[in-house]
Amino acid sequence: MEGKMKAAVLHSLRHFETEMVDIPTIDDDEVLIKVKYCGICGSDVPRSMISGARKYPLILGHEFTGEVVEIGDQVDHINVNDRVVVAPLVPCGKCEHCRATNYGLCDNYNIIGTGSNGAFAEYVKAPQGHVIPIPDHLDYESAAGIEPATIGYHGLQKAHIQPGETVVVMGCGSIGQLTVQWAKIFGATTIIAVDIFDEKLELVKTLGADITINSKKVNAVEAIKALTHGGADVVAETAGSVVTQQQAILVAKKKGRVVFLGITHKGLNLREETMNHLMRGEITIQGSWNSYTAPYPGLAWKAALDYMANGKIQFKSMISHKIQVEEVGEYLKGMADRTLDFNKVLVSFEN
Repeated sequence: MEGKMKAAVLHSLRHFETEMVDIPTIDDDEVLIKVKYCGICGSDVPRSMISGARKYPLILGHEFTGEVVEIGDQVDHINVNDRVVVAPLVPCGKCEHCRATNYGLCDNYNIIGTGSNGAFAEYVKAPQGHVIPIPDHLDYESAAGIEPATIGYHGLQKAHIQPGETVVVMGCGSIGQLTVQWAKIFGATTIIAVDIFDEKLELVKTLGADITINSKKVNAVEAIKALTHGGADVVAETAGSVVTQQQAILVAKKKGRVVFLGITHKGLNLREETMNHLMRGEITIQGSWNSYTAPYPGLAWKAALDYMANGKIQFKSMISHKIQVEEVGEYLKGMADRTLDFNKVLVSFEN
């Protein structure tokens, strides 16, 4: 397909321009997608406004859904007019981790929207093996939540939750909100959600949290230990804060399991009491990165699509803003400068 499309182009740190650029040209094994919605990921904020991107100019956007409008000559399982989502991580296929099918740990990966142009644009291209059809009854707004939903699944499955166990989710941003829902699906009997914003705690109650704690108003560690008679079986840290990372260790029971999902970009200096509890309690700490396993893109993607389609994972209620592509730079600045009150922001290309 020839012609121009509208896109939010990042030219340098904090500098977006809305431009008419060439519609991507696809190779024989690629698919061209007309974007319907693309979510703004928390990682897009430092990438565009704080630490910088991998390259410039760049069109960001990796949490997207849309309709197939063109396919390459070698594409054999995707058709024009298919409604799809895309697994954006493109592993190299050659490093030791790819050969072991640990695709999310690839040493030389690309992500559509971080290393190549993404979906803050009217059209985006993707290799056919990354394009996943969605059922007709799943609306596009919900489908835009599949990629972030896979992150919570991938992290919690490492904790091997057993029915009857208590799970604490530290941080109730969008990943935390999705992780709460997965905890319920995985069989947790009691889910405790912790955040510093009452509005996020109110929302997470509707998504499955049994108990909520505002850690600005009470000592979260003491409150959780009292509620659980010593600590939680599983703790998922999704905020990426050095405060909640330390708290996550402290609120785990002896032999408890802690999973770090949030990205902090900072070191973690463990206090004496934290280190003492970690060692004497034989706490297990597990890192979690991306969501990709074999066969690519993996079980997290299948589960997220299935549970989103049957209504057991809710995403639409998490959406606080639907914006136009011309507003991408303004909203990312507001998110970075903390002048915008938001939950989940979607860039909309629906007429």
